[in-house]
Amino acid sequence: MSAMGAIFTRELRLAFAGGGGPAGPAAFNLAALALAPLAIGPDADTLQAAGPGVIAFAALLATLQPAERIFSEDASDGTLELYALSPVGLALSVFMKTLAFILAVFWTTPLLAFIGGLAYGMDVSSAFVLALGLAFAAPGLAFIAAFAGALAAGLKRAGLLIALIAAPLQVPLLVFAAGAGRAAMDGTGLEGPNLMMALAGSLAALALAPFGAAAALKARLE
Repeated sequence: MSAMGAIFTRELRLAFAGGGGPAGPAAFNLAALALAPLAIGPDADTLQAAGPGVIAFAALLATLQPAERIFSEDASDGTLELYALSPVGLALSVFMKTLAFILAVFWTTPLLAFIGGLAYGMDVSSAFVLALGLAFAAPGLAFIAAFAGALAAGLKRAGLLIALIAAPLQVPLLVFAAGAGRAAMDGTGLEGPNLMMALAGSLAALALAPFGAAAALKARLE
């Protein structure tokens, strides 16, 4: 097995064993979806209109909830030093670690978005487009959260700092994902461009965030 494959396998196993896999973020997502109607009211038309935005916001909260643990244990047990000294390099190690974390933790996000869309009164095709938009946006959301987690690695009570750093950077992805669902619901024909913008944002995050996270972790090690 290659070094990158070994890192990916290790991190995938740890994401399920140490953090419970997708259980925590999925529960957080469901709680946000269930509690939102208490604030916006039970009217069916209001829930349908607010659905794409509420579901995207719930996905944001679910992404931030486990971000603190991406690098916190590695910073305390010496794993970061081993990754920095490995032939793979810190940036690729961060990439493989975050990719494993996405596959272990965030695969429920599109599924819950689809179910949430139906629960909020969206038709099947609109709920599917919204779920597809969040599937395109989820990798970018996770890599941005990983970058924020790297900046806050080793700090006590880093969750708030991670949220303050990551949330403003994640908002454009959420706007396009929710915009795709709303465009499908309103029949404007703009769901395609919104989906492509969400995918482009994720690809940009995949290309840039590992290097930013690696620089932050390297500065911490020096």
